[in-house]
Amino acid sequence: MLFGVNSLFKRLYHLLCNSDRNQQEDYLTEIFAEVLSKEGLLHDFMNTYSEIKLSQLSIREITTQKTYAKQEDHHTDSRPDMMIRFSDNGNPHVLFIENKLGTGEGNIQLKRYADHLRSYELDGCQTHLIYITKLHDPKQKKDIISSGANTSFHQIRWFQIYNWLKDHRSELVNLFLEYMEEIQLNDSRRFVPQDIYAIQHMERLVRMMDACLEGRVEEIVTTLFNRSTGWTNRFDQLKKHNRYMKLNAQANLTEVNFGFYMTDNE
Repeated sequence: MLFGVNSLFKRLYHLLCNSDRNQQEDYLTEIFAEVLSKEGLLHDFMNTYSEIKLSQLSIREITTQKTYAKQEDHHTDSRPDMMIRFSDNGNPHVLFIENKLGTGEGNIQLKRYADHLRSYELDGCQTHLIYITKLHDPKQKKDIISSGANTSFHQIRWFQIYNWLKDHRSELVNLFLEYMEEIQLNDSRRFVPQDIYAIQHMERLVRMMDACLEGRVEEIVTTLFNRSTGWTNRFDQLKKHNRYMKLNAQANLTEVNFGFYMTDNE
């Protein structure tokens, strides 16, 4: 693994992840919890992204991946990504944060979390639920918070977190921002002139790449591997894997891919 190419957090992720499932959401949660606790940013985070205004916030507990036993009308246990207990001028608060990068919520996941927060509310706590997503995933508060409950609910996109953190730079935050850029959490979906220019010339670029992969290149690959080449679903690969490929299928269930890999390097 080449050090200096990827950020510290990305290197750690590749070292820690296993082949069983994608743990990137949990990994991101752990880093964000560290940032909120070590950098003292929870106070400004709540003042920025909730309707409450805090003055003397004191963190009592930050726990990630805490399991709550299912309630009577739940089909499964619940495990919010982050649970934070804090007080403000002596008033107790409990905050659940759920983080999503690709997939949406599970089976009534947010409503189950709100039900557990209701238990804290009955014990005298002010309760809050924040849903952070990479993609647009609109939710209605009335579908999540039960009638009579006072839990506040807020949705945030990760690019908003990225922009907010840029005003709170430190060594740890800078590393986190670098990692967020690498996994494209800084993408605000706002087009800049370069984007418009690229879209206008996309058809020409596709024709040029097709021309490069056909003709002489295709002849050489066919000769070397004794099989004809075919197109993969190249636009799907471009979207998911940042590559534009042709393939040469082999008899032993393997294939040779050749084409273009899109990188950030000039």
